[in-house]
Amino acid sequence: GESADRTVATELLQTLLVDDFEAAGEWAAFIPRDYGYASAIRREGSPVALKSDKNKYVLGVKVSFMKRDWSWVSVTPAKPAKIRGITKNLKVWVVGRNYRHVLSVVLRDYLDRIKYLRGDRLIWVGWKQMTINIPDTIEQENYKVSEERGITFLGFRIDFEPDDMIGRPFYIYFDYLTADVDLYSEMNLNADDMIDNW
Repeated sequence: GESADRTVATELLQTLLVDDFEAAGEWAAFIPRDYGYASAIRREGSPVALKSDKNKYVLGVKVSFMKRDWSWVSVTPAKPAKIRGITKNLKVWVVGRNYRHVLSVVLRDYLDRIKYLRGDRLIWVGWKQMTINIPDTIEQENYKVSEERGITFLGFRIDFEPDDMIGRPFYIYFDYLTADVDLYSEMNLNADDMIDNW
């Protein structure tokens, strides 16, 4: 009722597109060379929910293993993506093949420290939107310097479960990476400052 009108909004949540993978050919995949070969390419396709003329391509990654061992592959964009505001979560569509390999995102906080945020095991089939929440332990701002706010998305990492490494290559596909961010401070910088217009 009436009291709700006086509530002060301190969040301005918006969903920002980080990458739609329409230029996915610029991505790279890397696995330590003793463990196998990895490649990243752009493929035609999309989840049904996202099918449109603007979203025709996805990022495909293929890994061929040389041995069954604890290994990993990193999947990185041509350049890191700085995300404005305070990121609450990252969402990305991923094709799973019912393996127990673990998908993580790789970030840099505002102090340039690399952080790995563990996502889900890839135990599903077909497209699914995966959400990775950004915990408060990831520092996203320096209160003295507002321009430094935000995190930088550096890519994905998949940690392989040796029991799920079978004799054929591992495939994974990504589409439409978004960030839910709080842009309140970006939109209200120094809202209480004095205006020197007298």
